[in-house]
Amino acid sequence: MSGEGICNPLDETQILADIADVQTAVDNLDADVVLLQADVDAIEALMVAEAILEETGGELTTDGTTQTIYINNAPAGIYRPICAIIDFANHTATETVVLRVLYRIAPAGPLTVHDELAFVGVTDDALVIIDLSPTRYGIQIVIEKTAGTNRAYDWTVFYEV
Repeated sequence: MSGEGICNPLDETQILADIADVQTAVDNLDADVVLLQADVDAIEALMVAEAILEETGGELTTDGTTQTIYINNAPAGIYRPICAIIDFANHTATETVVLRVLYRIAPAGPLTVHDELAFVGVTDDALVIIDLSPTRYGIQIVIEKTAGTNRAYDWTVFYEV
């Protein structure tokens, strides 16, 4: 017996069915990737839209008048200041200083005092931190030396854009 006449015919039915299943899975994966990319794009858009923390600052030397430390007189929209930090390290026992935070709450309205803080003599903490509120029409922080020697005060304001 040499095996002549014995034949194992190849049945491609199962192999073709398996290939079709693999192709369907690949097609479904492509659709899932498209959906996932849409989610990734949406998350990226949210991240780009998130507020960014910014800072501005400087130094102001008092002169006995009411002086503006910081002002955003006409924000383009809702403005979110976070806080102001003022360094009283140069402040001595002979100085009296008043800080005022003013807000404008109507278009073209006046800046109105929201808070007033008086500092007489040496402060317990050299850094004074003032929490600020969102505003639509404007904010101003002023300092007024009412007694003592003119002193330099470093300041910074943090806000979201």
